[in-house]
Amino acid sequence: MMDFVVSSRESEIQSFGSKEDRNKIYYGFIKNYSSESTRRAYTRELRAFLKFLQEKCQGLSEFKVEHSHLVAYKENLIINGGESGRALGQASINRSMACLYAFYEYLLEQKLVSTNPAQRIKRFKIAKEVKTIDLTDDEARRLLEVIPTDNLSGLLHKAVLTLLFTTGMREGEMASLKIKNLCYVGKTFSIKYFAKGAKEMTTALNPKAIDAIGNYLKVCEENNYSMNDEDYLFRPSFNPRNPGEVNKMLDGKAMNYMIRKYASIIGVKGNVRFHSGRATVIGSLLDKGQSIEKVAEFVGHSHIETTKAYKKRKSKIENSLSYLL
Repeated sequence: MMDFVVSSRESEIQSFGSKEDRNKIYYGFIKNYSSESTRRAYTRELRAFLKFLQEKCQGLSEFKVEHSHLVAYKENLIINGGESGRALGQASINRSMACLYAFYEYLLEQKLVSTNPAQRIKRFKIAKEVKTIDLTDDEARRLLEVIPTDNLSGLLHKAVLTLLFTTGMREGEMASLKIKNLCYVGKTFSIKYFAKGAKEMTTALNPKAIDAIGNYLKVCEENNYSMNDEDYLFRPSFNPRNPGEVNKMLDGKAMNYMIRKYASIIGVKGNVRFHSGRATVIGSLLDKGQSIEKVAEFVGHSHIETTKAYKKRKSKIENSLSYLL
């Protein structure tokens, strides 16, 4: 269980329960989210906030925080940045405030605080715009073609990136997949998973993804990988800390490395990352004339405004709406 307790003052420990009791509170809040990426992000945000209370607010208990303390924390993020010491963008600060709002809503539900001090914290107004580099359809095709399939590492990369470019799954969703997520719906081979916001998704697998995943799993079996329902579908081909243990989920650095490696090989420049695959899928489907609503449902967006933010490919001039008038 995660150790969030920062203050060691006996009076606070006694007032709000034992260290173990307080960790249960944090455990309940974090584990209530199904997305691994959300869990990691909220864990990081809360630890940074508790560190601020310890160092800047004389060890103030998180249960006694008032609106002014959160204003001071927001100001600290603006001036001093995050734990790395680097300046934070407005979107990052908004995420920190959103985490704290959700945390105090949870404490309010548990009757551990009487009000939510984050209720009136102003957030930055940010126009929805996705800055992630997306690839053209031809670049996505060539990227997949250059991945070698004569070794386990290459087969892993091929399976992960083929699934990415045919579903647009988020990094955390992909990393969390287990063998049991592969299934048949009727006669259609599909994948079931939970998207952001605990949204249950069922997606038919593209034949290219079926082949890539099948080839990868075949070699995994030949290498005596455990293939039980609860085992991770995609696992690192090597674990430097424990070479004999690879039954663990892929981390974000590894997944970003995959797409950057092959994007570089085919000459795609810029800050390509795993999310670029998702942006590519959304842009491609919209380019092909699919409705915003259908694309939003396919990629697990709760609001079509989010999907619209990915529509960065310019409409072809020869298809101008002026010709319809």
